[in-house]
Amino acid sequence: MTIAVHGLTITIGGRHIVSGVDLDIADGERVGLIGSSGSGKSMISKAMLGLLPRNATASGSIVMGDTDVIGLHERALADLRGRYVGTVFQNPAASLNPVMTVGQQIALPLKLHYDLTEAERAERVAAMLAKVGLDGEVAGKYPHELSGGQQQRVGIATALITSPRFIIADEPTTALDSVTQRQIVDLLTSLVDDAGASMLFITHDFSVLARATTRCYVLDAGRIVESGPTAELLASPATAQARELVSAARLLTLRAGGKEESHD
Repeated sequence: MTIAVHGLTITIGGRHIVSGVDLDIADGERVGLIGSSGSGKSMISKAMLGLLPRNATASGSIVMGDTDVIGLHERALADLRGRYVGTVFQNPAASLNPVMTVGQQIALPLKLHYDLTEAERAERVAAMLAKVGLDGEVAGKYPHELSGGQQQRVGIATALITSPRFIIADEPTTALDSVTQRQIVDLLTSLVDDAGASMLFITHDFSVLARATTRCYVLDAGRIVESGPTAELLASPATAQARELVSAARLLTLRAGGKEESHD
């Protein structure tokens, strides 16, 4: 699915949170959006999903395929989110429903948006669990019984169960240790590529972004300040904001060096 964001401006209480953002993702492309905390990254993802706070206003356009998300009716937005857009959230422990089993959680999008029998849903859930590297017995467990890495694998399975055409990964590795981060990023990118889907990978960490994307945008104070191939931005960032993020990523990578024990 192609994504075209043009002139996106988000205002809350008269204050511009995002200003005139232009961002494009080709069909099947993995693109990054990087910025420090409070730069407006998550607001852009919420605008894409039609989930902005009630007191927020958005202008400009966010075209997914042939559909402009801004101004779209809630029922149409819900259908778009359920069938065509999947989201992997920052904190799986908070985003997963604690009173639903893993199997129920992954099956929920299928139950809401597709006319399938219970047996058909169970078959698809089992297949998806295998794809994300989890045993079938995990389907009967609750989120609190899983490790952080396992929880995020469940989050990925839930996001991909309907075979969406566009994936939004919003800081999906922040709560994980460095080894598990690499495992989750590699898993997510391979599944997205296998599905032929597009992905927007949102993070504050260039070291993670380099594994997940081929091109990226740098966001600072709600504005895009730099964009280009991820490898080039890592090697020679042109703006002060990008240089600061690259420096932090290199320091983090050095600190994580040699820590190879997985807690997944």
